[in-house]
Order: sequence, then C-alpha cells, then structure tokens
Amino acid sequence: MTMGWDRLRVLDAVARTGSVTRAATVLHMSGPAVSQQLRRIEAEARTKIVVPDGRGLRLTAKGEVLAGYARQMADAMQQAENDLHRDETYVGHLRVAAIASAIRSVLGSKLAAFHREYPRVRVSVEDGETTDHLARLAAGAVDLVLAESWSASPLRLPTSVVAEQIAREALFIAMPGDHSLRSHAPLSIRDLAGERWATCAQDSDAHTAIEQVARRHGVELDVSFHVADHLTQLALVREGLAVACVPIPADSSDPRITYGRLDTELHRDILLLERAQTASLALQALKACLVD
Repeated sequence: MTMGWDRLRVLDAVARTGSVTRAATVLHMSGPAVSQQLRRIEAEARTKIVVPDGRGLRLTAKGEVLAGYARQMADAMQQAENDLHRDETYVGHLRVAAIASAIRSVLGSKLAAFHREYPRVRVSVEDGETTDHLARLAAGAVDLVLAESWSASPLRLPTSVVAEQIAREALFIAMPGDHSLRSHAPLSIRDLAGERWATCAQDSDAHTAIEQVARRHGVELDVSFHVADHLTQLALVREGLAVACVPIPADSSDPRITYGRLDTELHRDILLLERAQTASLALQALKACLVD
C-alpha cells in the first residue's frame, strides 16, 4: 500500500475532528476535496475506514489503526518543522479561547510580555463558554483554551485534549456590604438559603458546582441572575440584588461588597487546554509564557 502524506494528514484531521466539514476548515480545503481524499484512502487501503455517524463520521476498527499511524506522522512532521526552524524568528497566528475572568487575570499582562519577545506572532483572543471552546479546540478552530475547573464539579475533558494547571483561586461568597452575615465566619450554605443568587449560565460548570454544594446541604438556590462574567455578578451584589460565589478580584476594597468564606472549601483551577499533539514553536512559546 502506497499512501502519501497529503492523504494521511486528511485522515488525521478527520479522526481528530470527527467531521468532514470541520476537517476541511482545519486543512483549508473544501468539504468535497476531503471526501474525495477519504475515498482514495479507502481504495488504496482496500478497506472501509469511515462510516456515517449522525452528522459526522466514525472510524471503523481498521480506520482507527490507520488513523493512529496518521497521527504519528502528523506529530513527526510538526517536530521536523520545529527542528528545521528552531533558530529562526517565530512567526504565525495563534488563536486563544478563554473565559472572561481568565482573560483579565492571566492573559492581559502575559500577552503584553509575549508580544514584546515575539513581535511577529499574532495572538487573537475570544471569550465565551468552555463547552463551546472545547468543541472549537477539537475542530482546530482555536489553538489553546483557558478554562476553569471548579473543585465541586471538575471539568471533564475528552482524551484528545491535555490540560495543565496554571493557577488556583479560592472562592468566596460575595454579599452586599451591609449584609447581616458580613461578620459571620465561616458561612454555611444553609445560612444563605433564602438569598437571591447571581451565578454563571445555567448548566455551566460554575453554576453546577455551587448548585451541587447547596443540594448536598439540602438547599435549593434561588438564582435570579445568570451572568457569565464575575465582575457583572459583583455589580449586582454591589446594588444589593444578589449574592454570588466568586474569586476575590484584584480590587476588592469596595465597602459595598463583603466577602465570606464557606465552611465547605471551594476553589477553581485555571487550566490551559490544548490538543494532544506536537505543538508548533510559536505555540510552545506562548504556552511557556502563560504557565510561567
């Protein structure tokens, strides 16, 4: 069987993304061109390697075997490119997806330092929900994801994604400054049973985490505000409209907000997520900058 790298890289992209459309986006090809390459691979291998699966594709058992070799080839080709150009100025375009609070707390200052050292590497950033970011990472639409993982509801990752912890933040209950529990420490979630809450989007990891903590203590939260951004949640707390569970912001001196620690320790980890494959030199440099 003679099969060129051009076709193997198509199989690798399809295996990683599970879709002709998403593979075409990663490879900057048309969908019909990807489908044609798959048919050629099957003709050369004289076996079926993919079958329809809903709106996507699923590898057959023999397809999985061949995709494993395609993945090894993809990593080897990226490593070869890295070795060939290791002494050259880093260039490229890197795409990062992150939750808003990680953009504020991690990306801002570190990206400034990265751009000073690698001025020819363009980094674009988008915010949003981690669930969407994971799908875009798998599809090759972004290169890195900054996500949060709450101790009460850890983030579940597909096997194609690897994670590195870059920060850990304690979580506190933010209450209006004149709240009757402002001097009560530590707080029980039962103390807050009658409060209106501001949390992240329903079914988000952050919302699920505090909801599970409450339910373990027999409390159903009254969530009046679903707001992804912690600073916006704190604006609602400041006006006396809600309480929230958040990491303490850098500027926490506002007397209209008080922070209390729960008797159940809560924290969130900020994770750096990437696809499980050899990274380009520019991507390796950005990861090193963010982890440092």
